[in-house]
Amino acid sequence: MPYSIPSEEEIEKALRYVMRRTRGVGSLQKLRDLVIGELQNNDPEYTVSSERLRKIAVTAPFINTEIDARKGEKKKDLKGRCPVCGSDLEKTKNETIFGGSVTLGYKCEECPYWTTLKRRIPTQYNFEYKKEEKIDEDKA
Repeated sequence: MPYSIPSEEEIEKALRYVMRRTRGVGSLQKLRDLVIGELQNNDPEYTVSSERLRKIAVTAPFINTEIDARKGEKKKDLKGRCPVCGSDLEKTKNETIFGGSVTLGYKCEECPYWTTLKRRIPTQYNFEYKKEEKIDEDKA
């Protein structure tokens, strides 16, 4: 079965349309099905992977994303990459009373993912449409 890969702009446009219409989607798989349906209105061979759609959706400015997770084993090194969007993870630190600092966990610079030293493994994504502010053309 042949398929075509849409551009990131086409995916974001379809995602925006789906989110405006539904206001919220409780799973990544359901969001993917809705976006593919919208993309295939333009080209019946369009498809998008869950991973690519997730990376676009969690960083989209018009979507609030909640990430449910389970606790995993304590890992010393997360390799500095977010498991949700692939961006860099930033250490969250706290100062000790002796003047040093201790790492409490990590948070993503691009998406809402965070974890403690006991790693949080994403299991469920909830996407909610965030109403966009309209730019007043007289002021712009």
